[in-house]
Amino acid sequence: MTEKHTKTVAPYGHWQSPISTDLVLQKATALSEVLIPANSTSAADVAWVELRMSESGRSALMHSPSLSSDDATEVSAGQNARSGVHEYGGGSAASLADGSFIFTDYNPKRFDVFHAPAEGKKGAGVVTEENSAIRYADFGAHPTDTNLCLAVEEDHSEDTPSTVVNSIVLLDLKQRPARVHTLLKGRKAEEQTEDGPQKRDFYTYARFSPNGKFVSWITWNHPSMPWWDTQLWVARFDNSNPDEPQLAGASLIKLASTEAGKQQVYQEPVWAIPSHPNQDTAKLFFACDATGYLNLYSTSISSSLTQDGVSVSTPTPILPEPVENDFIAPNWTLNNSDYIPLSPDLLIVTFFSGAKQNLGLINLRRPRLIRLDTPFVSTTQLRRLSSTSFALIAARADEPSALLAISLSGLASNNYTLKDSNITIIKRSSSLVSDGTIDKADLSIAREIDFPTTLPNGKKAVAHAIIFAPKNKNFVGPKEKAPPCVFTVHGGPSSSAGMGFNLQTQFWTSRGFMVCSVNYGGSTGYGRQYLQRLNSEWGVTDVLDCVAAAKFLGSKASLGDTPFGELSEKEKGEVCKELEAGGKGEEEVVVVKQHKLGGGGVKVVVKNTSSAWGSLDLVLAGVSVGAAVMAVGFVGNVMENYSHCIPPLVRLKSLFGRYAVQAGVAIVSLLPYISSKMGRVVSESVSILPGMGVQLSTTRALSLLSRNYLQRSSSRLVPEDRMLDIYIGEGYRHFSIVDYLTLTTRTTSGEGATIERLFPNLLPRLPTVQHIYRFLSPHLPSNSPTDSSSSEREAGSLADPNALLISGGSAGGYTVLACLCFHPTIFAGGCSRYGICSLQLLAEESHKFESQYPFQLIGGTPKSLPKVYHDRSPIYAASKIKAPVLLLQGSEDKVVPKSQADEFVRQLKKAGGEEGKDWRYKVYHGEGHGFRKAENVKDSLEEELRWWIQRCLPGHN
Repeated sequence: MTEKHTKTVAPYGHWQSPISTDLVLQKATALSEVLIPANSTSAADVAWVELRMSESGRSALMHSPSLSSDDATEVSAGQNARSGVHEYGGGSAASLADGSFIFTDYNPKRFDVFHAPAEGKKGAGVVTEENSAIRYADFGAHPTDTNLCLAVEEDHSEDTPSTVVNSIVLLDLKQRPARVHTLLKGRKAEEQTEDGPQKRDFYTYARFSPNGKFVSWITWNHPSMPWWDTQLWVARFDNSNPDEPQLAGASLIKLASTEAGKQQVYQEPVWAIPSHPNQDTAKLFFACDATGYLNLYSTSISSSLTQDGVSVSTPTPILPEPVENDFIAPNWTLNNSDYIPLSPDLLIVTFFSGAKQNLGLINLRRPRLIRLDTPFVSTTQLRRLSSTSFALIAARADEPSALLAISLSGLASNNYTLKDSNITIIKRSSSLVSDGTIDKADLSIAREIDFPTTLPNGKKAVAHAIIFAPKNKNFVGPKEKAPPCVFTVHGGPSSSAGMGFNLQTQFWTSRGFMVCSVNYGGSTGYGRQYLQRLNSEWGVTDVLDCVAAAKFLGSKASLGDTPFGELSEKEKGEVCKELEAGGKGEEEVVVVKQHKLGGGGVKVVVKNTSSAWGSLDLVLAGVSVGAAVMAVGFVGNVMENYSHCIPPLVRLKSLFGRYAVQAGVAIVSLLPYISSKMGRVVSESVSILPGMGVQLSTTRALSLLSRNYLQRSSSRLVPEDRMLDIYIGEGYRHFSIVDYLTLTTRTTSGEGATIERLFPNLLPRLPTVQHIYRFLSPHLPSNSPTDSSSSEREAGSLADPNALLISGGSAGGYTVLACLCFHPTIFAGGCSRYGICSLQLLAEESHKFESQYPFQLIGGTPKSLPKVYHDRSPIYAASKIKAPVLLLQGSEDKVVPKSQADEFVRQLKKAGGEEGKDWRYKVYHGEGHGFRKAENVKDSLEEELRWWIQRCLPGHN
């Protein structure tokens, strides 16, 4: 009989985790690209690029002839097999027709291209001229000529965003250094785009057809990005004069239904496997979002009878009906591969279902999408091994990503379910789970949720997120207590968070944190309409969605058994109404001031900023004045016409006396209304006095013309020995739900307790209440219990509404700072890693690829919309931040330069922020956009953990 395991009850966020920062990096190798040696006769020949954090983030090109990393050798010979094109890289290597490799070395001083011959020959050698201004990537090898290879060239001879030139070139490796032939010349910003394929801002995916006769490529111009508006071109490859190869008869491929002026994405062109090796016609597959989702299409390319001509058939969808799934991910990097042909009749595809990526197959003879039942939730870099097998990088929900080989053998008879026998593990990114170092019982499994949000135009909508609950086999949180939640914001912003295993996420959940990855409006994988929510609204839509996610998880609505997206319209309305009732912090009519007192005490003053004279007051004042006029008239009439009825002793004979009586009557008539206005509460305060107790004060006054008159205050002290707890309660007032701070004290008899509201006259809204609670809770007397009674009162949501944290990098860091600046009472703390602080500086300082990215996200240029750029930039609203904020930055970041973080810190100092308490700023020297060195990845994680525990979660200590 096995002994029952007993879990230890411990505060959330303080569990002893088996996942240390050292463990996060131990045995960790990021897998980025997969290559299959060209013309290999073996279905076991595979190569890949792996990023080694233990070697300062160096990328190594590896090759295995046996589908096993045990037999792998490094092809890159100690070089850094990583590209610098577009700054984000990708497409760093390719296999030439003879099975040898070509790759680029990432070195800020020079970006050489190396050629590594086939096995058994000498090592890698440089094939390009020494020129630190020229970068190459996204190689496309010729199918038969071992000396020819297409590439994207990025020329930084004039290294400014407007003068960097991207082109498609042909590398001829017959000689050293290789000859570089420019096939399609890009442009500088001041040059005009031509009608043909020349003079474009960006080129990618230059690939030869299997017969070597045609070349396809993708292009786009500023201010578009590759997920907004691109073009697909094909041309005939003319190498009749080897000294001047060219692309002839370039033709634009466009769907017949395309509306004029409508933005459309064409991406990831892939040549089909021909039925006959020497056939002249070549079929081309590609993805397009003409239906609102990135579905797959095909067209046939052949030589035209006209001189230099190319004949292109009308593109047709591969599936008989459109499907509401994206088949490719956004192309932030080069040489992505989200679908592949295995044979002339079979495609292997990936497609998004929300945040999950699925594998599927399409039989082109009878096209339909067949979903494969696999354990994977994230898939990328699909590459053909044989007609019945392929390689890919995939991740499970409970295991790190791995390079795998998938065999389709017996799949149909198993109802398209992948068995272990179908899967060969070539290389794991980490063996920590597979070797038992980390127990799966300690791992949190991703769950996708929908939540209600509001669009910038005020309309109600639904947004998406992925949550990871706290999980540790040895610990459990206090009964009914909700955990703190770290809201992670993905970068991009045109990207998304996935459901695959992430050891850093498990680092948090195993310590008792919930993690929520927000796929805000503008995230990819949910179709074009969802993607376009961010257009012109960056800094608004993403912020509103993160705030909405926080409010949702911090409310009772998050506990429903039915996902929000599946509720009826009536039920959705009720949830939204409940959230609005408790969360209108932006419409707050009070101002909160926090003060430190002598002896370690603190004081919170809530000031009433609502108008002292509303429309109802004007009506009542009019009625009171009318009553006074009537009373004065009545008294005057009595003294004038009925003086004989007044006793002689009090009968007024002088005119002055009569006026005095009338004035007195008028004052008496107005006195009830004036006295009621004199009782207006202008402020309430709570002071925690160590050794004494809690002092509660209320100040009343007559408010006229924005000034207070006849102020009077009342105070009382609750002795420390009678205090029990302060917590957030909930009740009804004026037929609506209100949240309030509650003080519980012992009765004078010592039996039972009394409950009273703090700030009972002003009743600040929930976000303000949470902010006050976070400030007061660390200073409560030590005899204040944290028993289950208070826990149960705070329970009722998936996340603790007083412990909502937000963290993100790059564009996600921008959203973090915007949330903290523009919604300062929602989150208890934030962490921005190389986050954007100034949209103006981003537009001025960014690299070419993203230099005009903000224009569509914000709705125009800084010159045309200066106020929008200013108002959405956290750097100008730093003084509004109330929550502690941690800033982590790389010194060599060219995407978001260090100067932005420097200026943001200056603004925090200017606003009176105290370093180490209100903010902390740490720069990692030698790091760029994203931390690659193991020691810096480790340190940044430890910094964030310390920041949450020490500065942001005092109530959880």
